[in-house]
Amino acid sequence: MDSEEKEGNIGESGDFVTMKYGDELLDLHGRRVAIARVISRLTPAPLINLYACIIFSLYSPIGLGPFLSPLSNILLCIIMMVFLPITPILYSARKGLVDLDVSDWDSRRKYFLFSLPFYLGAFIVYFGLSCIIMSALAAAYFTVTSGVTIANQKSKVSVHGAGIGGPGTALFFVFGWFALPVIIVWILVIWSRTILKQHSLKQSIAGVLLGIIITLCTYPFVYII
Repeated sequence: MDSEEKEGNIGESGDFVTMKYGDELLDLHGRRVAIARVISRLTPAPLINLYACIIFSLYSPIGLGPFLSPLSNILLCIIMMVFLPITPILYSARKGLVDLDVSDWDSRRKYFLFSLPFYLGAFIVYFGLSCIIMSALAAAYFTVTSGVTIANQKSKVSVHGAGIGGPGTALFFVFGWFALPVIIVWILVIWSRTILKQHSLKQSIAGVLLGIIITLCTYPFVYII
């Protein structure tokens, strides 16, 4: 069944379906695939955002400002930077219109554009709350997502890659060489997305590099202490 026929049937019935990842729609088997799936499930951009938020909440060298506690910061991040930006993806995946990876190249742009106001809103809220460490992260998510949206017009760059490249660079910016293990995560994400045939090796590397470069260009303007 092709995508147009699938969309038509779902639109008529209105039924919800089991949400699937892009690699689950392919005939992939073996130990390497199983390991790659574990890595991939643990490293989508929203979860990486949450991991970075938890680290900053607990170990920020400059604190969280005068208003936020670690718990309130994490809850705010979950709402504004983890859940709300991906609500249309979750809804569309539940309807069977897309997979959770939004593997269809042409479908990705609208979901990227939907998420941008939330990242911008998070930046404004965190800036207003004088939480520099999180306003900088939100700003980087906005600029990286903008960059991915533009790059997507030419190539299906890896969102997993950009999603770990950006926050990983933010951790380097804040903690220095203590964030060195992030490099291992970059390599694992590149490997997993390639093994799962969601991206070519070039697209996976490009995603990570895009996240790194844009975050390096963003942070000097927003992480001012």
